Amino acid sequence: MLKRLFTPRNLAILLLIVALFVVSGIVGLLKMPSPFVSLAAEPVLHIGAFTVTNSLLTTWLVMLGLILLSWLATRRIPSDLSKVSEADLAPSGLQNIMEMVVEFIANLSKEIGGHWAPRFFPIVATLFLFVLASNWSGLIPGVGSIGWLEHPHNPTEAGYIANGAILTAEEAALPAAGEEHGDGYIVVPWLRAPSTDLNFTLALALVVVGLTQYFGIRALGPGYFKKFVDFSGFKQGIMNGVIGLFVGLLELVSEFAKIVSLAFRLFGNIFAGEILLVVIAFLIPYVVSLPFYGLEVFVGFMQAFVFLMLALVFFNLATIGHGGEDHH
Repeated sequence: MLKRLFTPRNLAILLLIVALFVVSGIVGLLKMPSPFVSLAAEPVLHIGAFTVTNSLLTTWLVMLGLILLSWLATRRIPSDLSKVSEADLAPSGLQNIMEMVVEFIANLSKEIGGHWAPRFFPIVATLFLFVLASNWSGLIPGVGSIGWLEHPHNPTEAGYIANGAILTAEEAALPAAGEEHGDGYIVVPWLRAPSTDLNFTLALALVVVGLTQYFGIRALGPGYFKKFVDFSGFKQGIMNGVIGLFVGLLELVSEFAKIVSLAFRLFGNIFAGEILLVVIAFLIPYVVSLPFYGLEVFVGFMQAFVFLMLALVFFNLATIGHGGEDHH
């Protein structure tokens, strides 16, 4: 029994685990900056009067990454398809993977959007890939963990506030009494997952709800606004008219509720995952964090998929009249 337990492989695994905990303890004894999570995105640079936050910088990098990905996936597709055989058109590698993703979203758009699918598909496919890449960008090593080392003082016009006293920039940069190097400092990351910034998720929600109104007006014309303000019920009595107006008010409130739901659902799930990874990595780094990374990969995908489905459903419902008929 003992021979089976203390095999060379098991001993090697045991020594590796012990070594990781020893290294973690040594790192813990060092004066390292404490983990710091900010609800608002932190500024990292200025372009004239324009402030670039770490989430905005990551958003630009994500967009460049998606542009590069699309080029890599389509660069082998010939411009003149009539001069190549069907065998040469068979996708492979990255192109095959991206075609599977695009085909899946296209079929989903057809099932939900019907004949409106050609108009829905480019928008929801872009939203899905953009949100997915934004969610997963926070899992890249260095994102959220590499940046400026700063003392956590709040800036004012005169300088920095520390214990009620206004300090100069030079005084604020020095460790406080009793602090050693690294103690009392925080890391302001250069990069941050865009989905952990409420401004990002709110902007996407406004785009989706704005397009919902556009598709509704495009499909139903001025009659689309009857679901918000409808006086036709008064022809059947005062009570029916009042109920119709109340229902219209609920419809108007629901449009604003869509913005809150889309923005806070995406922000809350991804931001909570970021906090979880920071805390676990600080307490017990290395191997223990790996299962949580796998969980966040799944959560990031599911949140992007839910955002896709909600956008499709909102678009489709806007094109359907009160009687349930689909307007062409």
